[in-house]
Amino acid sequence: MVGSNHQKGKLMVNVDAAFDPMSGGGSMGVITRCCGGDFVAVSNNFTSYVTLAHRAEAYAMKDGMLLAQQIGASRLIIVSDSSMVVETMENGDFSSIAAAVIYDECYALWRDLVDVSIKHCQNDVDRVAHELARRVF
Repeated sequence: MVGSNHQKGKLMVNVDAAFDPMSGGGSMGVITRCCGGDFVAVSNNFTSYVTLAHRAEAYAMKDGMLLAQQIGASRLIIVSDSSMVVETMENGDFSSIAAAVIYDECYALWRDLVDVSIKHCQNDVDRVAHELARRVF
């Protein structure tokens, strides 16, 4: 994936989340890399009440787009290990799901980007975003 011709000029944004069902808290981790694979920026965050793991994953995607916005990037490939987040963003119909407000915010950020795509990956592809999320707890 790193360095392929169709990705030149795009920022790779790997997002992941961790969820604690006992507390209802969620933490998010984001790592951004240029098309050559070099590190650009990272972030992690904690939200005390997300209630569902999939909401934490949606928050992670939002954090990824906010980080990209902060560093001035507008051409992104967002990579998530949550197939639900990927499918929801690809389908664009999230009005009836519990995390609709988060997806509305993500969609607003998405529209402001010049070129963005999202893809699903197995959770063992990029452990850095996962570790960033896990360490916030």
